[in-house]
Parts: sequence; C-alpha cells; structure tokens
Amino acid sequence: MKNKKILQPTLSNIKKIKNVNGVLMPLYFNKIHSFNPKRIFIVKGNKNFLRGQHAHKKCTQIILQIQGETEIEVINKRKYKFYLNSNQNKILRIPPMNWVNIIFKKNNSSFLVLCDVNFSKNEYIYNFKSFLKKLNSNV
Repeated sequence: MKNKKILQPTLSNIKKIKNVNGVLMPLYFNKIHSFNPKRIFIVKGNKNFLRGQHAHKKCTQIILQIQGETEIEVINKRKYKFYLNSNQNKILRIPPMNWVNIIFKKNNSSFLVLCDVNFSKNEYIYNFKSFLKKLNSNV
C-alpha cells in the first residue's frame, strides 16, 4: 500500500424526475467513474443509532439516503461531515482507506449502499488505531 494516494469522499447530485405520480431518481452505473458494483444492501436505524465504525482496504462505497436523515463522518488525513436526507438528490462516494462513522438523525431512517467489492472479513479495518497506522504508513 505504500505511496498509494488516499482519495477524498465526494458528494454528487443525481437526477430527480418528479411528476404527479411521485419521484424517480435513476442511477446510471456507467456514469459513475471507475465503479463496478458487486453488492448492494440497505441499512436501517433509529435516531442516535451508530453504524459504520470501520474502514475498507479496497472497497469504494456509494451511499444514497432512502428515508430519514443521517450524519456521515469520514476520516482520512482530514475529517469530513456530510448530512444526507431523503429530500436530497445526492449520493456520497467513499473511496477505500476512509474511516466512516454514521449516526442516524431521525427514527426510521435508511440508506442504500453500493459496493464495488464482494464481502470479505479481511477487507475491513475495525480498529481505529490500526487504521491510522495503516493510513500513515501509506504516505
């Protein structure tokens, strides 16, 4: 992992199509640069529930808020805070080697996560000190 650039999280708009029947927010994978989705899951929680608390070695994740609101803290060499709610038409892209803490801000909140790596326990870093050590040895 030496000399590998740590990429920053990015917030992007997605198209929102409204009509009398509701809202459609299409997500085109071929328009998401360098992202080939391998798995998808939905995370649900209530106000003040904490999720995440880990980093990925190789996986990039894309998060789309489906219902409610969450605060997402992303840490690498800097600390970032993002607030996602279901009224936005935004996706958050989190590249590998970023520590993520997620706090649900409202009851019955949920978000969808797209991953470009299949699940493997070895792909996760669960200890923050180990993450910092790996991150600092990466420069």
